[in-house]
Amino acid sequence: MFVKTKIVLTIVYVMILAGILASSSGVSRSIFSERLRARFDESASGQEVSERLPPPGPDMHNIQEDFQSTILMVNGALLIVAAILSYGLAGLTLRPIRSAYQRQRRFLGDASHELRTPLAILQTGLESQLRRNKDTKEEKKIKSHLEEVYRMTRLVEDLLQLSYFAERNINIPNKEDVQLVPLLRETSERFIELAIKNDITIDCFINTDAGVTVLGDKQMLSQAIANVLKNAVCHNKSGGSVEIRLSKVRSQAVIEIKDTGTGMNAEDLAHVFDRFYRAEKSRFRGTGGSGLGLSIAYAVICAHCGHIDIQSVPDKGTRVVITLPVSSAS
Repeated sequence: MFVKTKIVLTIVYVMILAGILASSSGVSRSIFSERLRARFDESASGQEVSERLPPPGPDMHNIQEDFQSTILMVNGALLIVAAILSYGLAGLTLRPIRSAYQRQRRFLGDASHELRTPLAILQTGLESQLRRNKDTKEEKKIKSHLEEVYRMTRLVEDLLQLSYFAERNINIPNKEDVQLVPLLRETSERFIELAIKNDITIDCFINTDAGVTVLGDKQMLSQAIANVLKNAVCHNKSGGSVEIRLSKVRSQAVIEIKDTGTGMNAEDLAHVFDRFYRAEKSRFRGTGGSGLGLSIAYAVICAHCGHIDIQSVPDKGTRVVITLPVSSAS
């Protein structure tokens, strides 16, 4: 992320300097040409007609061309030096921002890790009380507390995942050939119970004979697809549907997940991959959403040199298209 920003800043600095040098060169050349022409005219008019030198035009043009080539060489050298210095300056500019970002990232990772133990203790204690308690009122209260503990646990796990990706610069340490057909079927089966509960149907339009293989981490890819599927099921309408399709277009595997849910407007769509961003603030608490699911999916797909695109229409549904480069095993 910071390398890309550093390069962009360098380009901006060099473009600014190039603009200044171009303007300066243009003005200098114009002034020099006018003065040179005036000198030649003065020199020619000061001599007798019989002794007058040949027309100064060609000599003047030669001098102008020499002057212009000299300016170009000097400006080119200055731009090269400026590019090197600008790259260093961009690094110095970004250093405090990078340091603050790394401290924040470490804090999130450390805090999330430290929260796991007390949350696990709370969950165990509440579940134990729930099993022993026979009072209806107390049981309802304990269940409410447990739901909050579950929600916090999911949030902590999501934060740990993002921290894991960031610490490794979103690299995949152990890559293997991953068959997408069984992966999609296994991942979708995890949401059948939730879909039935919400009166949603999940349809897989996948050719079982289509051997589409990608190179990557199976667990990470499953998590990314699961996050998209969870959104499609949880933010759907009663009686709605979710369609999963898999195809191979040239050297790309294309996964399409389409739902008939509530959809998003253009403003929400622009921030859909931002961490903790929620299109509808009220609905996420009921579904246990943390606002990190699509951020994790985006990080995972990018780590696999893929692309994820989301199209959505309010009250009509959302279409998510994931493209991944296929491996040589396909």
